Amino acid sequence: MSKVTAAGIVVFRNNYSKPEVLGLIALPKHRRRAGGRYDIPKGSIDRGETAYKAAKRECFEESGLKPKIITRDPIVFGPLALWIGYVDTDDDVTIAINPASGEIEHEGYEWISISKLKSECLGYLKPHVVAAEKIIWDYFKI
Repeated sequence: MSKVTAAGIVVFRNNYSKPEVLGLIALPKHRRRAGGRYDIPKGSIDRGETAYKAAKRECFEESGLKPKIITRDPIVFGPLALWIGYVDTDDDVTIAINPASGEIEHEGYEWISISKLKSECLGYLKPHVVAAEKIIWDYFKI
């Protein structure tokens, strides 16, 4: 297994009993490099930080959200670990400037279906999103 160096959260909400996931609109350079349109809140793990803490920090920095994490263990493929998190429909998304680089990391965001995220995410996120889809739909069956 690869060493985990980045972490994030697939954020979803309940829109009239249908899950919607947060799709961050990737910058053109990332869309060209990795294919796809949508990213998720994620980033590098800082020195001395756990992957879980990094996921929560990155999610807040990139979206302004503090989701309730519904998964104990992350979805891990390669160097990226992702948790699944739930927010209320009235929670506000804020696309902010990265505090370290001083640059914007996403062009905006959309609340989209999990199937749209799966088909239009940055290529390297696809295995994570496929795994997240089942977890999110199972959450709605509770």
